Amino acid sequence: MRRKVWFKRFADIPGVDYADTSGLDRAKLAGLNAVPEISVYEFDGRQEESLLWPSRDGVTSGSPAHHRAFGDQKGATTAMLLANLQEGLELPGEPSDYHFLIQGCIGELWSRRKEEPEVLSKVEELCHLNIQLIEACPYAVSHEADGTRVFYGMQAFACLIDLYEKNGFLEQALAVADKAALFGQGTEDADDLRERIKAVKSEDD
Repeated sequence: MRRKVWFKRFADIPGVDYADTSGLDRAKLAGLNAVPEISVYEFDGRQEESLLWPSRDGVTSGSPAHHRAFGDQKGATTAMLLANLQEGLELPGEPSDYHFLIQGCIGELWSRRKEEPEVLSKVEELCHLNIQLIEACPYAVSHEADGTRVFYGMQAFACLIDLYEKNGFLEQALAVADKAALFGQGTEDADDLRERIKAVKSEDD
């Protein structure tokens, strides 16, 4: 049985280098001091754990960070999206909650890149942050099937490869693609990039 792991804030995860620089007053955040109860149950002949978080109606399976990740952001401005992200990263949650919080923000900002090209620097920053989390907590973005770990598709890799490749940073794109391959994705990107880099070097020579 794999123990459920949660953290008081994203920055507490070992292997993640993050500090909020927005001047956010954490003390005002609802759910800041939430502590879950651990529930043990049997599923398919195995013991499993779940976390039950306090809520106004009693308990809920979703952490404070989870609710930020999956809350309704329809019509949110870019400033509102980033504020929700910053606040969510300061709240208790599981590594998967933080992953989906960051990934959701990446996806929404990426969709705005043509109308708001200034968001691309934030996209790059968040992609690297999410990759740090993926490397520190691979179980947060995968499951086991027949004894094999299967990773979910992760937008951070795809966005970062595309961003670097389209701006001519082929070596940086390849480094990301090679890292993505460790998590079951980006292999074709890595092969294509190697061929492009080889062609560019050949032309230079």
